[in-house]
Amino acid sequence: MNATQIDFLSRRGGRSQCDKILAVLQDNAGQWVPIPVLHQASGSYVVHSRIADLRKRGHSIDQRSEHHDGQNHSFYRLNLGANEAAA
Repeated sequence: MNATQIDFLSRRGGRSQCDKILAVLQDNAGQWVPIPVLHQASGSYVVHSRIADLRKRGHSIDQRSEHHDGQNHSFYRLNLGANEAAA
């Protein structure tokens, strides 16, 4: 991590968007969490990209979509495995 990244993180509470999303998923372990909740917690408008980053780190995260009145609603759920049990 370079000095710019450290400065950015310190001004934003010291946690990355990925870390904030992961914390919400861990707090709601095994439950489906809607994207608006993850967006509100992290400030990320591209939650799906942060989920992809978390998957690259080894976290197992499921996605579910529901269609209501012509709108798509997406949810994510953390699978509790070895990585999450140790966290």
